[in-house]
Amino acid sequence: MSAKCVLAPLITPLTASGEVCEASLRQLLRCLDPHLDGYIPCLTSGEGWRLSSAQWQRMLQLTLAHAGEKKVIAGIERGTTEEVLEFALLAQQLGARAVMFTSPFTAGISQQDIIEHYRTVHDATTLEIFIYNESSLSGNEKTFQTLKAIAELPRVMGLKDSPSQVRTQAQVDVLQAHGVNYFIGWELELAAELESDGSVVSIANLEPFLCRLASIARQPVLRQHIARLNESYALGDDHWYAQIKRELKARGVIACDRQVKEGDA
Repeated sequence: MSAKCVLAPLITPLTASGEVCEASLRQLLRCLDPHLDGYIPCLTSGEGWRLSSAQWQRMLQLTLAHAGEKKVIAGIERGTTEEVLEFALLAQQLGARAVMFTSPFTAGISQQDIIEHYRTVHDATTLEIFIYNESSLSGNEKTFQTLKAIAELPRVMGLKDSPSQVRTQAQVDVLQAHGVNYFIGWELELAAELESDGSVVSIANLEPFLCRLASIARQPVLRQHIARLNESYALGDDHWYAQIKRELKARGVIACDRQVKEGDA
């Protein structure tokens, strides 16, 4: 990866009948391609936890098919270690070389169990592993000591960090010293003082050039502009991915702004 790597956690474009829309995805990637280093399908912005197995497979297959030389990391959002491992092995079978996933969806899970969750998937595959640190989906959050322990696994390559507490530069430096690429996971942290290896933020679906600029220019005026866009696009809402879809449809990038629903294909 480049020193400043900007990745988009892709939305999942659907047809009116609920299938993954290849034409819309191809057009989205065409718009993002000049500015980004790669894509993460099936993460939270892609409604990953709601995708059926068939939708998840199709989204990953199409992203791999149309990404060209760009990096593709398969997002996995499933509630148990067994399910995550099942999807990781499937991603490997489909030709993915890397996966990103969070901890099990269990409030109160022990930090040791989180470490073993990552170790299990790491040891059972040949994939590069990317950590997703968040709390809204999983109901738990990794401590800094837990992140360090996971980072010691040989093929753990990166961290999308969306912490509830502000990360310090000293902590980032320690994780990087363990060989982990540190990716900013919150839009409001773009163009701020934290020195990182890049970003993985939802707004990249809409403003890829701005995300690229924010990775190299830490300026207050740019940060303020991103904050205004964050509010304008309602990215702080619970259903921010729906807002992104509506905007992409209004721009003519995707054909339909349907969200993933239970019972879709």
